[in-house]
Amino acid sequence: MNNKQAIEKLTEATLNSLNGLQQVEANEFLHAKIINRMQANELKERVTYNRLMVKLSVALGLFICVNGVSYYLFAHQSQNKGKVKTTVSPVAAFAEEYSLNTNSYNY
Repeated sequence: MNNKQAIEKLTEATLNSLNGLQQVEANEFLHAKIINRMQANELKERVTYNRLMVKLSVALGLFICVNGVSYYLFAHQSQNKGKVKTTVSPVAAFAEEYSLNTNSYNY
């Protein structure tokens, strides 16, 4: 019981000490400083976002150009190959690839 009463007295003393405190007044320019920092951070984010969008759009443009050029080249290449058509059996192609047709040694 004695312990409980001591705790209650300490609690009341703490609460009573809070009644005498004055409210802290903020600096007059605090609000302006906070707004300025928020606007600066927003500007940095916008610049970063714009740079990222420019880089991505350039990459997309290059991707489209490479695909267009490769399509153009392959379309013309397939048209040229279509005129001269030679058929090679798979066995002959394998023998030619691994140099099985010649009797010379390439060591």
